[in-house]
Amino acid sequence: MPGKSLLRLYASLFLVSLIWGLNFGIMRLGVLALGPLAFPFLRFLLSTPLFFLVLWRTEGSVGIALQDVPLFLLLGTIGFGLYQPLWSFGLRLSLASHSALLLSLTPVIVAIMVLLRGEEGFRGMHFAGILLGFLGIVILAAFQGQEQRGQAVLLGDLLTLGAALLWGLYCYFGKLLLRKYSPLRSSAWSMLFGVLAMFPVCARDVFRVALRSHLTPVLLFVFLYGTVLSSLVAYVLWMRGIEQLGASRTTAFQYVTQIFGVVGAWLIFRDPLSLRLFVSMVLIGLGLLLTQWRASLQEV
Repeated sequence: MPGKSLLRLYASLFLVSLIWGLNFGIMRLGVLALGPLAFPFLRFLLSTPLFFLVLWRTEGSVGIALQDVPLFLLLGTIGFGLYQPLWSFGLRLSLASHSALLLSLTPVIVAIMVLLRGEEGFRGMHFAGILLGFLGIVILAAFQGQEQRGQAVLLGDLLTLGAALLWGLYCYFGKLLLRKYSPLRSSAWSMLFGVLAMFPVCARDVFRVALRSHLTPVLLFVFLYGTVLSSLVAYVLWMRGIEQLGASRTTAFQYVTQIFGVVGAWLIFRDPLSLRLFVSMVLIGLGLLLTQWRASLQEV
């Protein structure tokens, strides 16, 4: 793989990790203000036309083949219609440490699928890197704050676990679309079908929201961050990583997201840092290095 192309790709995925790391705290403000169903629906309802506008301006067209509609509908339902409400409910009900741990199962899920199918040149050493990174997340999340036990937390954990599984499926099968369409076009149409899938579930909560009374400068910033950075920029760069690096190696960067989330909480909210964080950073760094060993550009 050309050195400069590899570095640019890695830099873009680190940027995604930074955006999504801060995304936990910022999107939580939106979820608490508008609810776990209304907020993600409104966020992606705003993001979808922005995606298509950028798609039209950059590629000159927005269409897809009719025979690909079922696949777009399936992936949109998985990656947006089901994943986002589950993630939002889990974020509201569970502990932040639990969410970090459970969502970090995504690279493991993808790695198992890739390893079993013998794809992407994925070998035992790469899988060991995935597990080493996951160990770093376990150390980071273990004993984070005071444990709050109860049915609500358990339900939040189960919803987050379901979200991790759905996101892993979206990342793995999303590469099928990238064989024919650009990352931007794939993301735009998946998001459109995802919003359509979310509507029956979220409509009642959306119509109940008195948006004018909630429309504060903070919420405006949350929507701006959620539509432009964590949706448009991050999703396109993420899908480009899957296209060029493969699903297993790209999802390994999700471990870095949790580190940025903790560091972001320290910078913004002055949450305490600990030796556990730095041990986790070392393990995640080594794990990420193993997953990227002899990585090369590929046709997915």
